Amino acid sequence: MSVVVADLAEVERRGPRKFADPAAWLVRSALERARPAPAAGGTVGVIGISEVATRQTLLAVAADAARGHSSPRRFVAAGPGTLIGLGCVEFGYTGPSLLLTMPEAPGRELAGVLAEDWLMSEPPAACRVAIVSYTVDAPEAHRATCHWITAAGTGASA
Repeated sequence: MSVVVADLAEVERRGPRKFADPAAWLVRSALERARPAPAAGGTVGVIGISEVATRQTLLAVAADAARGHSSPRRFVAAGPGTLIGLGCVEFGYTGPSLLLTMPEAPGRELAGVLAEDWLMSEPPAACRVAIVSYTVDAPEAHRATCHWITAAGTGASA
């Protein structure tokens, strides 16, 4: 499942986490749209892949600093872990999580190996794993993609 927007300002933000990086909200949207029906019990792992920082959040932090006041919320929102952390908090995923700061193609390959390890270890570290990525395909094409892997090797793919 992929979600693409021309401008990250178009991505819906809500609740007390509105300061989260807009790319994190886009990833959260892909995670929500792709997620399977809730499984009974078990932990959910999330692996994120992105080599891109979003200018909007970095510029907001810099603008705040130039005015002499930097909100701690902005610094948290600018952290790379926010990319997958927002979705984990929103959906209550407490399994292992990891952000791979690398290009998408090799990142997906590595994420697949890691997810398989999490699912097949004894005891399993997760009952299912979401692999999400954020890329900027063109100046006006921000893309978040999510696909799920289960111990059986099946899941919703993007």
